[in-house]
Amino acid sequence: MDTPPGSVPKDIEDLYPRSYYNESYMWRGLRAEQQGARTGVTSPFTQARVMGGGSSLMGMVALRGLPDDYDSWGIPGWSWSDVLPYFRAVEDDRDFSGELHGSSGPITIRRHHERDWPPFCAAVGGATARLGWPTIGDFNGEFGDGYGALPMSSTLSGRVSAASGYLGKSTRSRPNLVIACETVAERLEFSGTRCVGALAVSKDGLQSYRARHTIVCAGALHSPALLMRSGVGPADQLRNLGIPVVSALSGVGANLQNHPVVYLAAHLTPGARQSPNLRPGFNTALRFGSHGRPSRSGDLQMLVLNKSSWHGLGSAIAGLGVCLLGPRSRGTVSLRSGDRAVPLDIRFRLLTEAADVELMVEGFETACNVMLDDEVRALHHETFAAGYSGVVRRLNKPGPLNVVLTNTLSKLLDGPDLLRRSLLKWGIASGDVGEHRLTSTSWRQRTVRSRSFGTYHPAGTCRMGSADDSSVVTQADGRVIGVDGLSVVDASIMPTIPRANTFVPVLMVAERAADLIVTRDK
Repeated sequence: MDTPPGSVPKDIEDLYPRSYYNESYMWRGLRAEQQGARTGVTSPFTQARVMGGGSSLMGMVALRGLPDDYDSWGIPGWSWSDVLPYFRAVEDDRDFSGELHGSSGPITIRRHHERDWPPFCAAVGGATARLGWPTIGDFNGEFGDGYGALPMSSTLSGRVSAASGYLGKSTRSRPNLVIACETVAERLEFSGTRCVGALAVSKDGLQSYRARHTIVCAGALHSPALLMRSGVGPADQLRNLGIPVVSALSGVGANLQNHPVVYLAAHLTPGARQSPNLRPGFNTALRFGSHGRPSRSGDLQMLVLNKSSWHGLGSAIAGLGVCLLGPRSRGTVSLRSGDRAVPLDIRFRLLTEAADVELMVEGFETACNVMLDDEVRALHHETFAAGYSGVVRRLNKPGPLNVVLTNTLSKLLDGPDLLRRSLLKWGIASGDVGEHRLTSTSWRQRTVRSRSFGTYHPAGTCRMGSADDSSVVTQADGRVIGVDGLSVVDASIMPTIPRANTFVPVLMVAERAADLIVTRDK
C-alpha cells in the first residue's frame, strides 16, 4: 500500500500509533516461535506491508543506540565515528545541535519536555532518581544510564516515517523511480552466479525486473527467505527443498536477534491519566544496566507508558515495559518450502541464554520497585503482569464496537474495588493481579519466563563481515558473498542488534550502504 503526500491515512499520521492495530497494513499469516522455552508454540508476529515499513506502524521512537554497538561490530567503515555522519544526515533534530546532531535531514526528531510529561511518567522519573539514576536530556548524545524523554520521529502534528521523510513529491517525480505497490518479490534471477534481476507477482501476474545491480531490502525475515528461495543459503537445506544452489552460505537465516520485552501494568486513578491533548504513547524511558552482575551500560530499557492503547481502556492502564536491548540469544529463519505461499519457520529463541534471563529478571525487579515507590503508588490501584494476549489483540482492533466496549470497561474499572479486581483478574490480567506479587522473587522470575515476548525489531539474518567467516552473508558494503550484482541493505546485515529501536539505525545503514555502493560503482 502506498502513502503518497496528501493521502497518508489518518491512523498512520496519528501521533498515537493507531496504525499498529490495523491489520490491512501487515503481512498476513506471519507467526513466530518466540521463547525457546515454549518450543512449538507460535504467536502472530507483526511486520509492516505498507510504504515506509515499520516506521509507518510502530511507536516513532528514534533512538540510535550507543557508540559501542557499532564499534563492537569490528567491521572497517562501520565504527561509531564512521556511522555518526550518516546518523546526522538522517535527522533534523529540533532540540539539540552540534557535532552529534543533524539539522537538515529528512526525519524530524523531537522530545517531550519534562514540563509536559504526563503524571505517571513524571512520577516514575522521581522514583528512578530516588533509586539513584540521573536525568538524561539527550539519549542520542549522552551515553550513560539514566531517565529522560525519548527522541521521537514526529512533528508537533504527526508521524514522520521513512516514506514521508524520503518520498516527497520531488522524489516521486524522478523519471528513474517506479513505485510498485501490491507487488511481492517471488525470487531473484541469476545467470550463473550473477544476479540479473528479480521476478515479482503483481495483480497483473508475474513481472520480470532486470538490473545491473539488485538491492534486497525486505527486512530481517523476508530478505533471507528471498535469498534462500533463489538458491542462496544453507546448501543442505536448499537441496532438501529442491532448490538449486547458486551460492552456499550457511549464515543466511541464522543469527536472528530481537529485543524481548515484559510489561508490568497498573490501573491508574483518574487524575493520573494522560491528557487527551497529548497523543503519543511513548514519552519517557530509563536506560540502565545490571547492578549485581557484569553487563554493559544500557543493556536494559524501561519504557514508560502513561496510556497503553488508543481506546478508553488504554487511557486508564499504564505500563512499564522492561526490554532487553543487548540480548545474547539467537534464533533462525528458514523455509518450510520453496513456495512463497508456505509460511516461514521463524524461531527467535528469546531468553535461551541464561544471562538474558538473569538480566530480564533484574530489570523486571527494577520495574516492580518503581511501581512500589510511594509517589508512583499514589497514582494507581491494582498492578498486574500484562502481555499481548488474544484478549488484548481483540480489544485493540480499530472499530466502533471496540470504542464502545473499551469505554464501558474503563467506566466499570473506575467503579467499586471488588468489581475492578474481578474484571482484571478474570479478564484483562488473566489472574496475575495484586501488589503483593511485586515483592515475590518467584513471581518475578515466572512472569519473565512466561510473559516475555518479542518486540518488532528482527535483525542479523544476513550478517555482514569478513568473507573468511563462514557465518557471514554480506561484505562490508552489503554485497552478497559468492555472487555478483546483488546486495542486501536492511537490519538483516547488522552483526548484532543495536541497543535501540531499529528505525533510525536502519536508516543509517541505508545511507551508509548507498554511499558505499555509489563510491564502489564509480
